[in-house]
Amino acid sequence: MKKLLFLLCAAFAVMAFSAERAEAARMTILYGNGPEFQKMYNLPDSVSNRLAEEYEGLQVQEFGISFEQFSLFYVPIWNYGEREYALYDKDSKTIYPFTAEETEELEQLAEELGYELPNEVPGLSFWNRIGGKLVLLVVLAGIGGFLLWKKRQAEEAEGRIEE
Repeated sequence: MKKLLFLLCAAFAVMAFSAERAEAARMTILYGNGPEFQKMYNLPDSVSNRLAEEYEGLQVQEFGISFEQFSLFYVPIWNYGEREYALYDKDSKTIYPFTAEETEELEQLAEELGYELPNEVPGLSFWNRIGGKLVLLVVLAGIGGFLLWKKRQAEEAEGRIEE
């Protein structure tokens, strides 16, 4: 009975230490889920300064499109949510979307800068729309090909397949 109790205690101790090491050895998965920005135009300094005066220190340098995005290892996988025009501050990495009530102000700003805004918010770039999905497909195909190759190598080693 003492041997059985000792073996159980030893087994629990080994499991506790091995679980801790397994937890530490896990790979970190980098993912992102939230607002993203796609630049359309750089704003001139005069406009940035005027916006900073009007909106109490707002320092924006870029004009573009704001949208929501899910990404793995910095590769965009899925875009969701509403696309809308926005201003972007590179220093604080803050996106300031335009609301429906601010469309008149947006049109005035675009006219002042000589930019032409389409009636609808433009689509996303190729990388944001399709590029990430292509990268994901290539990675999955590579993993699948590697696994098939390893299986074939194991079968050849056992002598099941003759060349």
